[in-house]
Amino acid sequence: MKSEFSRRFDVTLVDITVAGSVADLERFRIAKLFKVFGVLLRAGGLMATRRFDFCCCPISVNRNAFLKDALLLQLARFFRVPTVLYAHGNNLPDFHARSSPRVKRLIERTFRRAAAAIVLGERLRFNFEPWLPPKKIFVVPTGIEPLEAVPEPTPRSSVITVLYLGNLIREKGVFVLLEAAKRVTAKRNDIRFAFGGAWFLGEDERAAKEFVAQNKLRDVVEFKGPVSGAAKWRLVFSSDILAFPTFYYYETMGLVLLEAMQAGLPVVATRRASIPEIIEDGVNGLLVEEQDPDGLAGRILELADDPALRQRMGQANRARFQAYYTHEHYGQRMAEVFETLARRRPTDGRSSGAAS
Repeated sequence: MKSEFSRRFDVTLVDITVAGSVADLERFRIAKLFKVFGVLLRAGGLMATRRFDFCCCPISVNRNAFLKDALLLQLARFFRVPTVLYAHGNNLPDFHARSSPRVKRLIERTFRRAAAAIVLGERLRFNFEPWLPPKKIFVVPTGIEPLEAVPEPTPRSSVITVLYLGNLIREKGVFVLLEAAKRVTAKRNDIRFAFGGAWFLGEDERAAKEFVAQNKLRDVVEFKGPVSGAAKWRLVFSSDILAFPTFYYYETMGLVLLEAMQAGLPVVATRRASIPEIIEDGVNGLLVEEQDPDGLAGRILELADDPALRQRMGQANRARFQAYYTHEHYGQRMAEVFETLARRRPTDGRSSGAAS
């Protein structure tokens, strides 16, 4: 909304959020049901009083949230507004396979009737390939807004800080990194590990702190808690390496990679989803196999042992971010999708360019 996209189209944004947090995503609550009705009333009112060329809607990969999305898209089709699906999650074919026969039919009908679908990477095209032809599937890597002011540099110490940033979810590789930290500190005593983010499950938080205590890592590992805004960026810019050992089922690309790129950090990450399209092994980061603490520790040590390599990869990341992953680049890519779709539509006299 802050990019060229909103300047080239008449965009109406409807907030369809009904969950209050990550932990609330798959919980059923009456309050969420009322929010869904509110979203449908607002969207329906807009489409009843205005003419839109497209309705672009994110697609969820759990049943209750998907039912909300399907209702919204059905409402758009009722008002004869072509729908564009946006996959911010992953593994839609598996979601379809695990669904009940009724929900399967709803998924098939919702996807096949779409004018187009958007995924975040080439490796994610498979999410819509069972239902849409290739020409209707668009790859649009996302972007983030560059910082207006870079945080003041902190005095660098001889200690190397490895950063994990994001929700503390087991499948994001938190415990893999803790295992790697144990291996790293057995070889070097000048490397620290900082975890910034909120715990998804209390049991995981207890297990992680118990692991740290049992393995005598209290002086090596620090859990910073939730960080945002200026505090988050101070943490990023005061770190030396970003570790992103995700094997998360719904992973697509990881916005934290773009944040690390902007700050000029080298990255150690898995090959999950479209990550290899962002991090080129040996160029702007190092890639490891999933759930491999030995491999992760080896890659962290490789960067720790070579300051010139860290600097070279950090510079490559800054250049890559500025050239491809800002919000303006993202907006341009999204604009090209809708301009392509507008050209494909038969002329029917309506004004083009409006999107919802």
